[in-house]
Amino acid sequence: MFVFKGGRIPERGIGPPPSQTNSKSKLIAEYLSNFQRVTNGGMYIDGFAAPQSRGHEEAWTARRVLEIEPKRIRNFWLCDIDPEGIKQLRTLKAQHHRDPRSRRVFVHEGDFNEIVHDILKSDRFTPRAAIFALLDQRNTECHWSTVKALAGRGGRTKIELMYFLGASWLHRSLTQSKTPDRIAEIDRWWGGPEWTSLKNLTQIGMVDQVAARFSFELGYKHVNAFPIFQRDTGKKRSFYLIHASDHPEAPKLMTRAYLKTVGSVEGTIADGQANLPW
Repeated sequence: MFVFKGGRIPERGIGPPPSQTNSKSKLIAEYLSNFQRVTNGGMYIDGFAAPQSRGHEEAWTARRVLEIEPKRIRNFWLCDIDPEGIKQLRTLKAQHHRDPRSRRVFVHEGDFNEIVHDILKSDRFTPRAAIFALLDQRNTECHWSTVKALAGRGGRTKIELMYFLGASWLHRSLTQSKTPDRIAEIDRWWGGPEWTSLKNLTQIGMVDQVAARFSFELGYKHVNAFPIFQRDTGKKRSFYLIHASDHPEAPKLMTRAYLKTVGSVEGTIADGQANLPW
């Protein structure tokens, strides 16, 4: 179970954090708190690590993951391109680096799509290490070449990917993007101009199309999509977590974490009425 340690970082939010932000961070922390017991530790890469709701650090994924007890994840790479976000990350690092002594927290300022290649050269990665990478992009910032680089790193198993897709505004973003710079950005996100076919799909159709690439192009054995709702009691799906892993326990543990933090969702792998294979 992940826990909070009150007073370690000032809470600046007025009112509760956005439901979708809170749900995403709770889900990732709950999942990793359970999975680290299976892997007996691991390493964590967060490509867009600054808090998405700057004034609600209590709902900050990086913070929640660092505060998981027991502290079995030993190495953290926290990246962001925003200078204000980097200041928050450095404050967070000051609270957790070398606590315990074997823990290392690295903060990288800049474009994760460029930084990722240097991170993957780290001699801290061993062939047997369990590595988790969170890609919590706001829109289409994460290039497909970055996803491929993470998935292509050698080891006993692939780096486990937790990739958030902003499904509720993706269709509007794709159809309304007209400038050459914006088109080029989406090309980098998709890995080419073929993304235009997404404009003819429903929301779930787009999610299925993106998720399928993790199986067929990247070769992951287990790929599932979990919806994140705009409000706790609402039905609008703002994000989908695309979870890709080679570990046989990963789908079970993510589904259990989802049922605990978000709840049962009909028609998904996290359907409380479904006959799950575990």
